[in-house]
Amino acid sequence: TLPATVLAGTLLAGCGATGPETPEPATEIPDDFPLAAGMAGPQDGLATSRTGTGLRDLRLCGTTPLRGLGIRDRMVADNSGGESADTRELVLLGNREEAVLVAQEFADLPSSCPSPVVNGDMATLTEVRGSPFGPSPASTLLQTYTFDGRRGTGATVVHVVPVGAALLVTSTYGQWTTDTLDDGVDQTVEAARPAVAKMCVFTITGC
Repeated sequence: TLPATVLAGTLLAGCGATGPETPEPATEIPDDFPLAAGMAGPQDGLATSRTGTGLRDLRLCGTTPLRGLGIRDRMVADNSGGESADTRELVLLGNREEAVLVAQEFADLPSSCPSPVVNGDMATLTEVRGSPFGPSPASTLLQTYTFDGRRGTGATVVHVVPVGAALLVTSTYGQWTTDTLDDGVDQTVEAARPAVAKMCVFTITGC
């Protein structure tokens, strides 16, 4: 038989044991989510908002994938002006499957319509690339423009990243030439890393 002191300690330990708690994914976007990280200089604080247009007007093949969604929460950040435009939108949908479906819509749209898309004297070519932030349906979309058949100097880089029930979409326009475009894409990737890294709050395992 066990000594009384050992037995009592074992019983007390057993009564107090509650196995490791399973973390729950965030059901709303935290106020301190770093959505605007990397969008402005270190000395510039860029405010985020729960309202505003964000990327609801982002058009791909005549559609606006971020409009009409049943969202639980959203956050937008915008740092546009002059010859550049940098906008991000983070939406929290009903579940992971919904986020995956919307992300897949972004990846599929360019291949489901004529390419390039012509509007007057401007033609927009959309290229879908693999995402540095994760496997498909995460994707990087690259939009380039021609005017009267001549390649323009600007381009738009769109990153689409689903994590759990959350979906992050970033859109950055810059005056990149054909020679500097890949460097421009790399710059947008580095700028978005802090926001993508914090999306772990929307996973079962947490951060």
